[in-house]
Amino acid sequence: MLRIGDLEIDFALREVRRDGAPLRVGSRAFDILELLNNANGELVSKDEILRVVWPRTVVEENNLQVQISALRKVFGASSQLIRTVSGRGYKLLQCTNVVRAEHVRDTQPDAALVTSFDDSQVISNGSNVHLVGRDLTLAEVLTVLKHRETVTLVGTGGIGKTRLAIEAARKAAPAFPDGVVVISFSSVTDERFALDAAAAGLRIKNANAPLSINTIVDAVRGKRLLIVLDNCEHVVGSAANIALALRNSGHVILATSREPLRIPDETLYPVPPLVVPEAASTEGAVLLTGAAQLFLARVKGVAPEFAVDKKTVLLIGAVCRALDGIPLAIELAAARAALLGIEVLGNRLNDRLRILTGGCRTAPPRHQTMRATLDWSYRLLSEIERSVLRRLGVFVGGFTFDAICFLTVDQDASTWETLEAFCGLVSKSMVAAQLDGNDRRYRLLETTRDYALQQLDDNGERNAASAMHARYLLTLFGEAPANGTERTDEKRLADFSCELGNVRAALEWSFSSSGDPSMGVALASATVPYLFDLSLLSECCSRARQALAVYDSTMDCEIPSDSVLKLRAALAAGLVYTNGPGPEARHEWMNLYADAVLQRNTEYEACALWGLWNAHQYGGEPRAALLMAQRFCDLARGRADVTQSLLGMGIEGITLHYLGDQLQARARLEEMLAAYDQSAHRWSATGFHIEHGIVARATLSRVLWVQGSE
Repeated sequence: MLRIGDLEIDFALREVRRDGAPLRVGSRAFDILELLNNANGELVSKDEILRVVWPRTVVEENNLQVQISALRKVFGASSQLIRTVSGRGYKLLQCTNVVRAEHVRDTQPDAALVTSFDDSQVISNGSNVHLVGRDLTLAEVLTVLKHRETVTLVGTGGIGKTRLAIEAARKAAPAFPDGVVVISFSSVTDERFALDAAAAGLRIKNANAPLSINTIVDAVRGKRLLIVLDNCEHVVGSAANIALALRNSGHVILATSREPLRIPDETLYPVPPLVVPEAASTEGAVLLTGAAQLFLARVKGVAPEFAVDKKTVLLIGAVCRALDGIPLAIELAAARAALLGIEVLGNRLNDRLRILTGGCRTAPPRHQTMRATLDWSYRLLSEIERSVLRRLGVFVGGFTFDAICFLTVDQDASTWETLEAFCGLVSKSMVAAQLDGNDRRYRLLETTRDYALQQLDDNGERNAASAMHARYLLTLFGEAPANGTERTDEKRLADFSCELGNVRAALEWSFSSSGDPSMGVALASATVPYLFDLSLLSECCSRARQALAVYDSTMDCEIPSDSVLKLRAALAAGLVYTNGPGPEARHEWMNLYADAVLQRNTEYEACALWGLWNAHQYGGEPRAALLMAQRFCDLARGRADVTQSLLGMGIEGITLHYLGDQLQARARLEEMLAAYDQSAHRWSATGFHIEHGIVARATLSRVLWVQGSE
């Protein structure tokens, strides 16, 4: 038995009770709940759930989503204990308010946990730290949220907008039984793809139509969510439109941005610095300020043995004043104090601030202070640490240690020296660590990343680092199968999802005026199949078009012919799903066919013939479709490709059915199905990940119905 909040779940009796009263739970939903519980907090894949809960039935994924939604409604205030792992499956979180059967009689449950936050929202060193020195600010934000539908936290970089928004969302979550959603735009490099970030945050998959604001609104219609829109400043136009549409459909918006969204009825909340002690403050007065409390909390977290006496407290007060109470600057300073001592810290910090006070008078004072803090932190690094930090600036949204080694391979340092330098950056809080299961990823805080990029520019290394960054991603994803990723290769798709921000940044650089167009075409060719498999169809088409335009304008002989064919195939397949199998898709299939024949690449020739068959068949031209199907069959027989020969029989049978030749249609379909094995006869080309046996059986049923057969 489990007890979650006010729920009792008896797996032996297959009952769910709230305060002793039984609740109605369907058998499928209960089977899913039992499967998740038996996993003890581990991920259960969608395929595993479908196999166990529907063992002899083929069902679509939305059936699973319906059952998960039903379970969440039963869980009520604890609904977010059922965690969705995007694109992979589900897990039942193990929390302190989940009580096992042996403890039910003796343990009182804690308050139910409502919110569920991604690891991307973890700040500082990767742990979920307590919000220090923000009690009054947090209370004010919560009060505003009770009375306003759109609240934007505005302030300079490093002021703590994200952390404040996340904590406010946690506190406000009980008022939103449908849940809290965090949408981060931090990895979006182009406003065109802000909608994709919103859809990902809301767990929306939309492979059958172009993504739009209306699609997103319809997906969450009928609910009342608290939606956190984080890091809006670089996509402020798109973020404003998304916020307005979601707010108008009944949701509450809490945004963070360096500037207002400027939408009707927006309430701005300027996030203030932490309170700092006055110059003449006593020891006791210093310890009462939020800035000093944050400093002490962070330094104790790094060095528990850090001694605190009157002199130390007064020096901490002086440091906090010099940093203007900016949380990020205070945390960086605390990390240095743990290593160097407060006196060394105070002396060096004051020197650096005086040097930088003569900066641009039009810049906000806090920007000057943040620059001074980061510049000072950078000066304390060793030469190799500085070099590694600069290279890390090109990463968007995180990176692995393997990526670091790749980017620094051209430097005069061994792998071990790079490792030691990187560990130094982590220990000095210049780099944040994040755990994702058994994997560990790292990231730079946004202000630190901006500083690292500026240092790359100052040292004339920006292009070299960006080129290595793009080359790393090409190495990472360029070894995919020639026609895209297998559906079963979940690990590669999950890895690509983690690196999506990096891929976008590398493509943007490659196609920029200072980039490497050949690298961009090669990288786009390697990654568009992943974009297709992630249902990012608009971006798939956009990236493929951009790369093909570069190739067509330069005809660069260094670009492999297979790369161009892969781009044309991905563009044509993507257009089928976004615009339908109309004239535009047909034109791209024709381009692919011409190139494939010219290069004698029969695999892509087969893809093109299938695409042309599809365009003619569903464009109301069955005779032309039959010609394409027959060519496809001839090509498959010539290649001795059993899989494509069987699939060719299927599409020929479909077209014969629509031409009215039911006898021949039946013969072709039955011949295909007699030899077809789903596990052995799967075509892994991009755009063809359908179950061809189901299509053939469905058509055969129609043929038999027309013939009057039972």
